[in-house]
Amino acid sequence: MSAMSLASTFSVARTAGLAKSRVTKTTRRAAVATKAVVKVGDAAPDFTLMGAGFETTTLSSLKGSKVVLAFFPAAFSGDADGGCQCQLASLQGIAKEDGVEVLGITCDTPFVMGPWSETAGIKCLSDVSNKTQEAYVGTIDFGKFLDDLDVSTNMAGYMSCKRGCVVLDADQKVLYTWTGMPDQLPDASEIQAALGIGKVNL
Repeated sequence: MSAMSLASTFSVARTAGLAKSRVTKTTRRAAVATKAVVKVGDAAPDFTLMGAGFETTTLSSLKGSKVVLAFFPAAFSGDADGGCQCQLASLQGIAKEDGVEVLGITCDTPFVMGPWSETAGIKCLSDVSNKTQEAYVGTIDFGKFLDDLDVSTNMAGYMSCKRGCVVLDADQKVLYTWTGMPDQLPDASEIQAALGIGKVNL
């Protein structure tokens, strides 16, 4: 699957604090911790995760509707032009106009999910154990990723998910999957095609 790379690493860096250097292939490889397990055609692994107010959402309760799972490294990183906020904003049209259930998933705590869901316009869930993220899109040492860019200091070991998107059919079989690194975004047209719907609001 193709990835819609951002115009430059600097455009992501503006709000994520990554402006000190450009992402290199070496940095990407070093940061990868686990690879995704889920493949197209698989039955989606069930999960129960907490969101705003510690309310839980169970994937299997959504059977009968198509679902988009949007995995992102960190809440409040990036803006409408790049990064996690851009990724989720591109899916708002799917959620609001096409009636598809869209769930954002990250390792941040449930305390963050309320304000972040409001900002992103997407219901977001907390996977502090990283287990759901490992199964669907794989994980990265996000702290090392930032340290290697000379952005942060001694953050190595802070684990999060790779950026990713998984589309499920009404029977919760995997229709589409994409994974990338923090400086990449999924191609919205591929998500549309997997869902069989029109254009999303970009």
